[in-house]
Amino acid sequence: MSQDLVTIKPSQVTVDLHWVSARIFDVLSHWAGEAENPTVAVSMATTSRHLSWHVSDLAELIPEPEGDDGEEAPDPLHPAVADALDAIQEIPGTVERLGVAHRVLLPRLAVECVKIERGSKPDDEPDPLVEIARALLGDLRRDRDDGEVILASLIIDIATVQRVGERMLEAERRIVEAGGLVPITLP
Repeated sequence: MSQDLVTIKPSQVTVDLHWVSARIFDVLSHWAGEAENPTVAVSMATTSRHLSWHVSDLAELIPEPEGDDGEEAPDPLHPAVADALDAIQEIPGTVERLGVAHRVLLPRLAVECVKIERGSKPDDEPDPLVEIARALLGDLRRDRDDGEVILASLIIDIATVQRVGERMLEAERRIVEAGGLVPITLP
């Protein structure tokens, strides 16, 4: 079934985007602390800081356990996604991690933001979730561009290309096996 045909509660979309953004923040923060290259450490820390701002904004949109309408706050993502991101966090190597961050995690998070943006209607009143997704998307694009410049300077031989490619494939495989960063739960 096409995702476009599935109706998803906006509150669940907010919780999912919040959770996955926060988890990627955790991964990148961890990697920044372990990076052997100071330029990579700064890049990862900068991206983490940007993610933390958007995580804070998204947290403000998540309903309290018992909201005004009596609706309970939705559950966070599937355990398979948490397991996949835990395994990805353990990927070794500074350059390999930079490749996974900027060629797997950030692009996949950007896709989730684009889905939210494209799901809005131009004549709708401003939607805080769409505005946050747009701002997050802008930061992701800038951070990915900066990361790609650094990555290009560090991939200097075929052995490094191979190592980075293998780790990216590993990360993609784990995310795909988990159903994506934000698996769609059919009603």
